[in-house]
Amino acid sequence: MNELESSEEKKIGIFEKFLPLWVAICIIIGILLSQLVPEISQTINSLKIGEISIPIGICLFLMMYPAMLNLQVSELKKLGKNPKPIILTLISNWLVAPFVGLLMARIFLQGYEQLIVAIILLSSSPCTAMVLVWGYLNKGFTL
Repeated sequence: MNELESSEEKKIGIFEKFLPLWVAICIIIGILLSQLVPEISQTINSLKIGEISIPIGICLFLMMYPAMLNLQVSELKKLGKNPKPIILTLISNWLVAPFVGLLMARIFLQGYEQLIVAIILLSSSPCTAMVLVWGYLNKGFTL
C-alpha cells in the first residue's frame, strides 16, 4: 500500500466548494461600494508608499500566506530529482502568461493603459487559491 492509498480521503470544504460564489459576491460588493461610496476608491488609492499600494500588498500577502505555511522542505528535495514540472510551471507563469496577457490586452483594451497594466499583472500571477485547492485535492501529488 503506497502513501497515497494509506492517507485519509481528502474532501473539499464548503469554502472551496463554493469559491466561485464567494468571488461573485465579492465582485458585487465591490461594484456596490464603488457606486454607493465613490470616495472609497480614492481613499484606497491614496494608501501608497511611492507607487506601491499598501492594501493590495496586504491582500496579496494574505492570499499567499497559506501556501507559505504548507511548504515542506522534504518536498523541495524531490525537485532536484525531477525538476521538469516546476520548470514548466515557472516558464508558463512568468514567461508565457504575461505576454499572452499583453497580447490580449492590446487587442481588446486599446487606449486603456491602466487596464492593460492590470491585465499584465493579473496574467503574471497564478491564482494561489486554485493552486492550493488542487494541491489539497490531489494530496500534493504531481507528475
